[in-house]
Amino acid sequence: MSSTQRVEAKRRARQERERKRERWDSLTDWARDRAAFLTVPIARLVGRLGVHPNTLTIVGLALQVGVAVVFGLGHLRLGGCLLLIVAPVDALDGAVARTLGKQSRFGAFLDSTLDRIADAVLILGLAAHHIGQGDHLPVALLLTALVSVVMVSYTRARAEALGFPCKVGLLTRMERIVLIGVLLAVGLPLVMVWALAVLSLITMLQRILYVYAISRREEREEHGEEGSAETEAPR
Repeated sequence: MSSTQRVEAKRRARQERERKRERWDSLTDWARDRAAFLTVPIARLVGRLGVHPNTLTIVGLALQVGVAVVFGLGHLRLGGCLLLIVAPVDALDGAVARTLGKQSRFGAFLDSTLDRIADAVLILGLAAHHIGQGDHLPVALLLTALVSVVMVSYTRARAEALGFPCKVGLLTRMERIVLIGVLLAVGLPLVMVWALAVLSLITMLQRILYVYAISRREEREEHGEEGSAETEAPR
């Protein structure tokens, strides 16, 4: 095997290791795999009814906008319970697309875009309630969380556009929805606000440091491979 072939073989092996690690980089992927026994039959049923995955994506957003309105009106416990009820609809579009083979680049784009809108609307609904109550600290924390949540999504999108896997983080979207819903449903709105702000910030930093570490490792490996190839090249 020539030095060039060895370099290419090492690169393919590294990419395969990255793919295997990426599978469990997020709790969302783990939960999706574990829940397949339930989501796949439901997805098939929905598909037989002729419902398109993109329609489910839009319905999921509309439901979460409704929850945000409930938050804004001050019914935080009710809103938390409703969020936990409607959240599965948001995950069903992807299951339908995968099960029926209707995955598309536009569908992925639409889902990601509307998820960001839903995140913002939920947080703004909570902020509207606290503004009405004159609670300045929760408002500041929610605005911090809003920026951090947007950055969590942006870091992944930008990293993947550059070829880096980036699903890691303490608080990806599924965990974020569960955190908001559960803590509000049990009557802990201030705990929820602090947790959302702090964990979103940590997740953003996690992703930045993760991509930095991967990029540095790849640079070292590539430089090492190039040096090895030059050393073994015929003179």
